[in-house]
Amino acid sequence: MAGSVRKEGTTWYYVLERYENGKRKQQKRRGFPTKKEAQKALIEAQNAILTGTFVKPTSMLVQDYLIEWMNAKKHTIGRETAKANLSFINNHIIPEIGHVQLSKLTAHDIQNMIGRLLEKGLASSTVKRIYNITNTSLNKAEKMQLIQKNVAALVDKPKVKRKELSVWSINEVNQFLEAAKQSRYYIAFFLAIMTGMRQGEILGLRWQDVDLDNGKVYIRQTLSHDGKEFNVGAKTRAGVRSITIDAVTCEELAKHRTINELKKKHAEANGIYTDKDLVICTSTGNQLTPRDLVKAFRRILLKTDLSSITFHDLRHTHASLLLMQNIHPKIVSERLGHSSIQMTLDTYSHLMPNMQEEAANELANALFRKN
Repeated sequence: MAGSVRKEGTTWYYVLERYENGKRKQQKRRGFPTKKEAQKALIEAQNAILTGTFVKPTSMLVQDYLIEWMNAKKHTIGRETAKANLSFINNHIIPEIGHVQLSKLTAHDIQNMIGRLLEKGLASSTVKRIYNITNTSLNKAEKMQLIQKNVAALVDKPKVKRKELSVWSINEVNQFLEAAKQSRYYIAFFLAIMTGMRQGEILGLRWQDVDLDNGKVYIRQTLSHDGKEFNVGAKTRAGVRSITIDAVTCEELAKHRTINELKKKHAEANGIYTDKDLVICTSTGNQLTPRDLVKAFRRILLKTDLSSITFHDLRHTHASLLLMQNIHPKIVSERLGHSSIQMTLDTYSHLMPNMQEEAANELANALFRKN
């Protein structure tokens, strides 16, 4: 079983000669950035043939495989995630590498795709997500023996430029809440700050999921980004959770429900109310769109001299204020519905140096405090 490595322009490729049913076959794989990588791939291919694990190259194109993979994958992930992933596939991955045969896709192809997407001005976080979709899909292709190896695993993951989070201090939160008191959506802003709930979770919240007697809010339904449909569950598995709420939040929710009931009776009397059991809704009982909530939020901001932040930053504000109060990151992670405590630590690591200093000082004071 002969094989050789050759250079072609700036990249390397290997040629593998083998016999199948008495006939001589020649297999080539191109696009290796170095001679060493081409040699390594050649040896792996030779070993695969000898051990009987060799995968016969398929003529399927990357674009056909991705659509087929996504059609199966969408049943195992959230609707919003599936919709976003399909958009990334159609708008970015397929235009870049969709025309390549799946079995001939190389690490060089994927590395070039990443470079071109960054050159187009896509955010590094977006490019990383595109890489993750590509990598996950090729992992599946390898398991299904459509390809010999997931070449995306050979590529360096795009580095995400960490943005400094925009959050408010306690004084700024109080200033905002005072300015927002006259808004019909005050309770939405209040919940974002006091619970760290996502926008879709707040707009999908139903009264049946609010337990004022025991001080609990249950995340069991979310509103889609376009405001057109409700999704059972949450953004992630960890997102389906209960959040403990304090007495003040319970009181605000109770006041909001009383006002809502009065408006509901008036609308029902006029035959214009659709009861969806929503905590935050329009005057006719329908869901409030995320766009309208953001508009209301911005209108309030314009009336203040507060630093400009997004609605989602209220969630970051909730987390940062808890961490600055020395609340354990695991508790913060559970309230936010993060998939792991590591995600919380990675997101809010900028707060940790101060917490480390405070912890060191508190321990020293406890051990060596003079009476």
